Amino acid sequence: MADRRRDLRAVVRLDVKPGAESLKRPPFFVASNISKSGMFIVTTDPLPEKTEIKLQFQLPDDPEKIQVIARVLWCRERDERPPHFPGMGLRFIEISAEHKARIERFVKEILASEKTADKPAS
Repeated sequence: MADRRRDLRAVVRLDVKPGAESLKRPPFFVASNISKSGMFIVTTDPLPEKTEIKLQFQLPDDPEKIQVIARVLWCRERDERPPHFPGMGLRFIEISAEHKARIERFVKEILASEKTADKPAS
């Protein structure tokens, strides 16, 4: 699969709660990465492609919840691409400008801290 990402993406572990209309889904998902335009949810039971779902989550050290509507763009089955996790790639299709800016700021902070941590000591 070609990498079509346009936005900076950070590796992170976030608990993501599906909306109330998703009662057949688990009580929460785990996201393994995020950008201002979407996230990857780790799951062995992905939703069908093109499914839209309401999601709610909090960024670390941020008390305000972020609510979005996302669409499943693609799914990865177990063992399809070891050592990658099974799950689904989501694109945010409804997200406020404020929430998008908060996610972008969070991703930039994570990437900057990783860059600093990778720098050799002088």
